This record gives sequence, structure tokens and C-alpha cells, in this order.
Amino acid sequence: MTATTRLLVVLLVVLPLGLTTGYAAQAETAHGVQGSERAAVQTGPACTTNAVRGQRPRRASINGIGSGITVVRTPRTRTGAIGAPPTTRAGKKVLGWDPQTKPGSGTGSVILTAHTWPDGSALGNRLLRKLRRGGSFVLRAADGRRVCYDVVERRSYRANRLPRSKAFRPWGPEQAVIVVCSGRRTGPGKWSHRTVWYAKPSP
Repeated sequence: MTATTRLLVVLLVVLPLGLTTGYAAQAETAHGVQGSERAAVQTGPACTTNAVRGQRPRRASINGIGSGITVVRTPRTRTGAIGAPPTTRAGKKVLGWDPQTKPGSGTGSVILTAHTWPDGSALGNRLLRKLRRGGSFVLRAADGRRVCYDVVERRSYRANRLPRSKAFRPWGPEQAVIVVCSGRRTGPGKWSHRTVWYAKPSP
């Protein structure tokens, strides 16, 4: 057997092994992703904040859910309760923003809300299905400036046990919180629980 022939034999043996190893690595990676989902962890794309001051958000992009989500201002009720988007077909697709704290201001909770519908078609339903710890989202102003957030915690609370001092604080380092109804539906607009995502501004 000549040197050239021996080289061809080696290549024919090694190349399939290399492809098999690569396939196994991909399969292991895919399995790892599934395991992370079971552990309620996901990894979002890197994002860099370019806001220079607190700004009013107009659009949102949420990891695993979509981009170009409309953000609407939702003033508080007369009793001081957090507002919510309109209960309409258009309102079920938008993200509500409480105007007391602007994204990029550096202090307090940026409070966001979304509806959950019993047929599973609202933005809140999609958040419950797909957004986990380790995910990310971006809030954009009308001029395109953005503030990026990384989800650090996801918690479910009974509707009457929501930790307001933790979720809705006007003090301390900036955080963003998303609040949606969850659990068991007990009547029109009434659910047994609230799910809250806590997020920190991306470094």
C-alpha cells in the first residue's frame, strides 16, 4: 500500500467519525436546551441599552415571543391600583406600562402588564408559556432608543398575596416587572393567581 493510499484510508475512517461526533454534540446541546426549559431557564440574545435618560416606551421585543409589540400607557385607577390595557381584541395583544417609572430612569420598578384570556390567545398567555428566568426583553422609545432587561426571577402568587413592596417599589435600583393573571379563572377578569417576572437592566 502506497503512502497516498494509506492517507485516503485514514481520511475515509476519520471523516465519518468527525461528523458523528458533531451530530452527537448537537444532540447533546438540544437535550441541554430542553433540560433548561424544564428548569424554567432560557437564554436571551445580548442587548445593549442606549437610553440616556428615563423615556416613555412605545414598542417591546420579548425573547421567544416577538418584536414590535405595542406598549400603551395605563394610568392607575382612582384607588391607586395598577392599570391594565383595554379588554378588547386589540388590547389583548399589547403590553401596558405604568407611567410612574420610566425605563432607563435608574430607580424603582418599571411596571408592565398584559392580559390573560381563557382561550389562551392573549399576550399574557404567551408570556406564561414562553418567558422564563434567563430570558430577556427590550423596551424602545419613539426615537428608537432602548432599554434592555434580563429576567432574573419568575414567581406565581395568590392574587391577594402579591408582594407590592417587592414588585411595585418606587425606590432602589431599577427593575422591570411584568404582571399577568394566571392560575384558575374564577369569573370574568378574575383569576386565582398573578405571575410576576422580575428583570434587571442588562449590563
